[in-house]
Amino acid sequence: MRVLDRNGSTTHSTPSLATHRSHSPRHGSRRGRSRFLLAFLTASAASLALPAVWSSAQPPSDPGTRQRIQIRFPDSTPNPQEPTNTSQQVANQPQDVLKPKDGKLTDVGRQTIAPEANRGAQTNQDPITVASEEEKNQKIATDWKDPWLVFFITGSQSGYLEPCGCTGLANQKGGVNRRDTLLTSLKKRGWNVMPIDGGNQVRTDGTQSEIKFQWTTQAFREMGYEAAAYGEKDLKLSDNILVSILDNTGSNSLFVSANVSLLPDFDLRYKVVSVKDPKGRTHKIGITSILGEENTRELLRNGESYFKVEPPIPALKEIAAKLNEEKCDFQILIAHAGLDETRAIVKEVPQFQLVVTSGGYGEPTYRPEVLPGSRSEIVQVGSKGMYAGIFGLFDSADQPTRYQRIALSSQFEDSPRMTDLFGKYQDELKAKSDNTFSSLGLRPLTHPTTREFVGSERFVVCHKTAYEIWKNTPHAHATESIIEPPERSLTRIYDPECISCHVTGWNPQGVYPYRTGYTSVEQSQQLLGNGCENCHGPGSKHVEAELGDIEADKQLLETLRSQMKLSLERAQDKCLECHDIDNSPDFHKTGAFETYWDQVKHYGKD
Repeated sequence: MRVLDRNGSTTHSTPSLATHRSHSPRHGSRRGRSRFLLAFLTASAASLALPAVWSSAQPPSDPGTRQRIQIRFPDSTPNPQEPTNTSQQVANQPQDVLKPKDGKLTDVGRQTIAPEANRGAQTNQDPITVASEEEKNQKIATDWKDPWLVFFITGSQSGYLEPCGCTGLANQKGGVNRRDTLLTSLKKRGWNVMPIDGGNQVRTDGTQSEIKFQWTTQAFREMGYEAAAYGEKDLKLSDNILVSILDNTGSNSLFVSANVSLLPDFDLRYKVVSVKDPKGRTHKIGITSILGEENTRELLRNGESYFKVEPPIPALKEIAAKLNEEKCDFQILIAHAGLDETRAIVKEVPQFQLVVTSGGYGEPTYRPEVLPGSRSEIVQVGSKGMYAGIFGLFDSADQPTRYQRIALSSQFEDSPRMTDLFGKYQDELKAKSDNTFSSLGLRPLTHPTTREFVGSERFVVCHKTAYEIWKNTPHAHATESIIEPPERSLTRIYDPECISCHVTGWNPQGVYPYRTGYTSVEQSQQLLGNGCENCHGPGSKHVEAELGDIEADKQLLETLRSQMKLSLERAQDKCLECHDIDNSPDFHKTGAFETYWDQVKHYGKD
């Protein structure tokens, strides 16, 4: 049942959470546009059984042509300390976690830690993406007795709906499939579990990211998420995402923000959720979120015009007063902000008992951080959706809260319903993957050399030995590995993020095709596999000159041959374009390049 009162508040009734009241009292000059779109967006969302997919066939707009974001920073409000997202992680790991009991992780409780204690030795290092043996065998809250509410904390998915899989799924962390399995297992304990998310579902703009955002919001609704924040990467998407924010009733009951306004009729500045504990007592849970100032500045560099952002602290103080008026028993702030800015916000608005931050780097800390003199417990979400956190509330004066971070490792099997949803996401990519990928907003670009791709077989005449070596490496079978992934049931051959490293003629980091590069299995047989030209560059001119198809004197021949040569130093850089920290973490160990090069080494002309 849903009731809309005169103040724009909604009341819902669900089996597990008694009542929800979502507040959206902000109205402004965009109300006319809001009402104009309301009927269309509502009809679009309600007409689809699965997520409303409203994706433009046009490529992403040129950032240089975008209008600047509308943002109001009063002159009297100084900017807070610049947040930093470098390492601030390690030193607060307790000794009983550094030396796990029985070889397995246990949960730890609250500890007051000064800000400096979170700064460790991981400065500018990549996050640890490979699951340890301990992370594959975690004990999950084995000694938690009767929490009356458990918050399930995630965030910073950054486009990683699932682990890549190239280095073996057993070794990697993250994925919505595993997340849902963990969440379901907690609910099966009879616990009242409230999932919340810190934002940044995607890592870049473009049509594929918009589609990914839409399916992520559908996953959130199926998993029963209570609230999610907006991240700056989410807001870099076009206003096509507005339909994803609405549920099938045409309302927004998921995305909450004190200082971000997309459309006045859809804004939720905060939520109040009533929860009953095992003794039948009702508790009011207040939830809001903010987008930090540094994150907003990133938006200003490539701004959009369909939303407004207010300075976080004044907006939060306004909402904090409303939560106090509501007499909330427990208040949550989701701070999509750097760790330093999150701390500054906690000092300015200290009433939130739980603060979920997207700040920090890599792995979340083992314990919540509590600033001296504060009661707010700050919990990090980590990066790339590799972790979930559980934060329990207990009817105990000695230990009213407990926390455990959980790596989403292969310990958790894939959820069937999320696997089905991911299959629908891949089906949509397939439906939009024509021969130019234009429906996914991808424009084939001319290669920087201006040369064209011809396929590895064209080099056999002069480079037979090198070609035979390549044919017997995994590179030659890279396309096959995404047509029929060895550890998965769903093909990835229509997914540009996979295609870009598994065929010939794409930019692996930019995730776009070059002209004359791979277009489809049927039309690009000569470009299947990660071929010679991905490292040496397109070979059309070289082949034409060597075979006499164009006139070439000795000097031109030598010039074209020189253009195709690749030194070992440059070769390592080329390797890293695909063998990045997510896909090939072992490739980043000392001496790894030399080891792998020895398996594929080949030299010039026969």
